[in-house]
Amino acid sequence: MCTGRPGWLTVSLRVGKYKKTHKNIMINMMDILEVDTERQVVRVEPLANMGQVTALLNSIGWTLPVLPELDDLTVGGLVMGTGIESSSHVYGLFQHICVAYELVLADGSLVRCTE
Repeated sequence: MCTGRPGWLTVSLRVGKYKKTHKNIMINMMDILEVDTERQVVRVEPLANMGQVTALLNSIGWTLPVLPELDDLTVGGLVMGTGIESSSHVYGLFQHICVAYELVLADGSLVRCTE
């Protein structure tokens, strides 16, 4: 199994030939779910991209401490691909500014992962 996201939606130059032989699963989880202004936490789905997040946060006068410059990079991609930016020398990698992750396991159960 692999994600059914087409190659033109990725930032990679690699051609995903494996997608032709694997079961493609469409995952359209690209929304910003919540902005908690009291805790200063933004809850997003893995395919929400930096353009979406930046536009929303800028409208309320906020920004992320580690803010990748490419708008098309997704939160999930930055977490899994070791997102780094010029402010990472102060705040760490992109995954270091994340408070928690929610993962759906193969058996369908939901696990919340925190530090």
